[in-house]
Amino acid sequence: MTSPNAFGFSILGTGMIANVVADAVEAAPSARLAAVASRSLERARAFAEGRTGAKPIEGLEAMLAEPAVQAVYIAVPTAHKEEAALAAIAAGKHVLVDKPYVDAQSVTRMSGAAAAADLVFMDATHFVHHPRRDRIRAETTALVGRPSALHTVFYISLADRKNIRFDPTLEPMGALGDVGWYCMRALVEYLRPEGALIQANASGRRDPETGALTHCSGLLAFDSGETATFGCGFQTGGMTDLVSLFGDKGVVQMNDFVMNWTNSFARENPDIPTGFTQRGGAQNPKTFAFVETPSKTPQQVLMVETFRRLAEDGNSGERAAFAKASLDTQRCLDAAWAALS
Repeated sequence: MTSPNAFGFSILGTGMIANVVADAVEAAPSARLAAVASRSLERARAFAEGRTGAKPIEGLEAMLAEPAVQAVYIAVPTAHKEEAALAAIAAGKHVLVDKPYVDAQSVTRMSGAAAAADLVFMDATHFVHHPRRDRIRAETTALVGRPSALHTVFYISLADRKNIRFDPTLEPMGALGDVGWYCMRALVEYLRPEGALIQANASGRRDPETGALTHCSGLLAFDSGETATFGCGFQTGGMTDLVSLFGDKGVVQMNDFVMNWTNSFARENPDIPTGFTQRGGAQNPKTFAFVETPSKTPQQVLMVETFRRLAEDGNSGERAAFAKASLDTQRCLDAAWAALS
């Protein structure tokens, strides 16, 4: 049972993704869900139902006044994230802010305000907290040599035009911001280009009724020679999240780089191991090597535990590293977005 003295989280926003993080908070040994806030008290009550100890609250201001709340997971639409995050930081709360953001300048303002107040700003990208990510980064040279190119795709099946992802006033970048974020984060985490971004090309398709960007593909190039290609979108027949990292000595591939099959809250299939495939030379599929990277703890829970640890131990270097990864990811998104217009 979670201790009543555990690190107190509040959830701001009551959408589907907020439920995933709320589940992760409740599963984390050192955290507890202290409150749930929404503009509608009725929605907050419905979300909090069955979640022991979660106090339903109407409005951001009332939630920030709760002494039991030490951190806020912000799951409101992108257009409103910065306002909510800055208010939470001003109230002395650490912030775990769902992606994406309006632009890189917004990330700079939020992360800068948090650092100045000795608080944590972190984006809620789950896969970077799984040990698979650490294993690939630690062994990149042995696995692929010097990374030169990355290809990622992330497509989901989403056709409901009532979903906020189809509202450009709330989610300006549409599919590029929502699922394309993960493609850009894979670039930051695995390709790790040494130079500056010098080229961005992108093309996309918009929903004829709402004007929302529903599909996007493109290329980013860096002055140190690395390139990254990507594809992302909604309204597809099935979910696909693939990544391939190419180097001068080999290739690493994952077919579930965003949400692993084993124990991700969205999939939960323990019969399918989490890991990556490594290949080199002119190998055929029979000789590909699968490297398993197991974790007994879901990556969403690992994210909550890492966030709590950074809030309590005050490691400024690690805090800054997470903030920089958020900024670098958003800068890549901004470049692709600019290339569309």
